[in-house]
Amino acid sequence: MDTQQKKAGVWCFIVLSSFLWTIVCGEAAEKDQQKPVKVGGGETGAEATIVAGPPIKADQVLTKNHPQYARGMACVECHKVAFDGVTTSTKQFMLNYPQLKNAEVWKKIEAFLPGRERFVLTSVYNNEPTATTIDMVLDKDKKVLYAVCEKGTEKLFQIKQNPHVCAVHYAGWTVAGGGKKEWKSVQVKGTAEVIPSSDKRFGELLEKYHLVRVSAVRAPLRFDIVQITPISIVYFDTNLTDEKAGVYQLWKRNK
Repeated sequence: MDTQQKKAGVWCFIVLSSFLWTIVCGEAAEKDQQKPVKVGGGETGAEATIVAGPPIKADQVLTKNHPQYARGMACVECHKVAFDGVTTSTKQFMLNYPQLKNAEVWKKIEAFLPGRERFVLTSVYNNEPTATTIDMVLDKDKKVLYAVCEKGTEKLFQIKQNPHVCAVHYAGWTVAGGGKKEWKSVQVKGTAEVIPSSDKRFGELLEKYHLVRVSAVRAPLRFDIVQITPISIVYFDTNLTDEKAGVYQLWKRNK
């Protein structure tokens, strides 16, 4: 065997050895990466175990052979998830956890909003959002919300220019308050209409609102009414896991 052949043989051996070593190391690294890691309990108290999984898209649904996971865990704890502006983390929860029927979700929303409830309302004008606190009353039959607002406020002007609004009402555990670690909220997306006191609907809607600050005689001089028609509502309730349902539930008007 001449020198050239010997050199070629040595290089082949080196390349083959490097290739095999890469495979061995890669398999070892993969096994090490997939090794379950206990990471402790979450807000629900359930002990969680992380097992590194492959990258997934946000709209993927759990397979039948997916490993068991602790209550309260999210996909991003084990997977790199490709989110976008349409399929968000909340929607991912809805795709992968049991969903209630639309009518069942509405009943829970009704129970959560029994009377005048404090919301955060967000309106938008010139691409700038404004968030304000406001009391709202749910009309259970028409499935709309009513709010009484001081005439001339910023949100009324913005709603007249752009009727698209969001609103949130929430309740639950706080560090300072202690108690049971549970959370509930409704996240409302919809359209709003300003109903002035000159509108024939004003008196009827004012009665549904149950004024407490001023008399019904003074109200038309001072207030306008905002009617919010929800297009969709995300109902969040940590207690739903006890019902074997997802903590995020979606209600849609046209469903």
